Amino acid sequence: MLSGKKNKAELYSCHEENEKKRCPLCGSLKTKKNGFIESGILTSRGKVKRRIHRFFCKDCGKSFTDQGYNVRKRITDDLKKKVVEDFVFTKSSTSEVGHRFGISKMTVINWTNGLANGYPAIEKIRGGVKWSGWITIDGKELKVKGQRIVILTACDAENGKPFYYLIVRGENKETAKWFLKKVKKLYPVRINGITSDFGKGKCFLGVIAKLFPQIPHQICNIHFNRYVWLFLPRTRKSKYFWRNSVMKEMIRRILDAPSREESLYWYEKFISWAPFFRARYHQRFIRSMRRNYWNLTMHYEIPEIPVTSNVSENLNRQLERKLKNMDGFKSEASLTAFMRIWFANYRIK
Repeated sequence: MLSGKKNKAELYSCHEENEKKRCPLCGSLKTKKNGFIESGILTSRGKVKRRIHRFFCKDCGKSFTDQGYNVRKRITDDLKKKVVEDFVFTKSSTSEVGHRFGISKMTVINWTNGLANGYPAIEKIRGGVKWSGWITIDGKELKVKGQRIVILTACDAENGKPFYYLIVRGENKETAKWFLKKVKKLYPVRINGITSDFGKGKCFLGVIAKLFPQIPHQICNIHFNRYVWLFLPRTRKSKYFWRNSVMKEMIRRILDAPSREESLYWYEKFISWAPFFRARYHQRFIRSMRRNYWNLTMHYEIPEIPVTSNVSENLNRQLERKLKNMDGFKSEASLTAFMRIWFANYRIK
């Protein structure tokens, strides 16, 4: 228990000093209150009046507030976050968000860039989901100021959660190698199998075989069938219309056969009929089937491996729906900030 005038005076002096505001310029505690600043601040409820204490430093002669020297916060952080999440998480464009909150399109972009670091990088998010060991890989192409940019994503095939993405200037062997090394390092559990498309210029095939030599790799059958329908003419006016129809049917039977034995039966028949398919595009598919048959039909050996990369495709479709209504990205910095927030939300939700 304290008693005596001296002890009380010391306690008061110590308490008063700890309560004083330290000058942000010189660090002095010799400061005093110096009135108020009357101002308004923009919040989610609209413009609100406020009074801020002003302080004066006796050592350096400068005035300052709780927010620092020569700094006045005119907009609340809560409103900025609300605007950014409205822009990133909904289908609204910067114009629509700006009109809704009474701000410019550039302000929406600047706030997005400024708040992006407040969201965790996707590779640092831990917990909350169960990992299956089966992953799918896909790429999404978009443009920034006319330049082609690719977003490579890796997702768990069962829970549908992305665990890594990479923004690159092109889809090739070098970027695929860089991306897959990070995938190998960051996936939380042992990888049981990988499902992907060929990649641009078939860049995924050799890289996956080299980095994951003991891991089964399934080529997405939906992507391959899409190539078949894209490059084999469907018109009846084609000189090889009947041969095109036969090739499509044989490829379907190879990939959709109920067993490995039946798939091999149709594969051997397909190869033996090579002289029958005379067009140059026919020869392309014959070569592709020879080289990639086992990757296209890995699901016969390992029934658990996903036959398609639909999980990554679904993520890309959701991203596409958002990007379609946007005004576009004006810089790579804006793209990086947007993707950091978007993927963090997709991973956590």
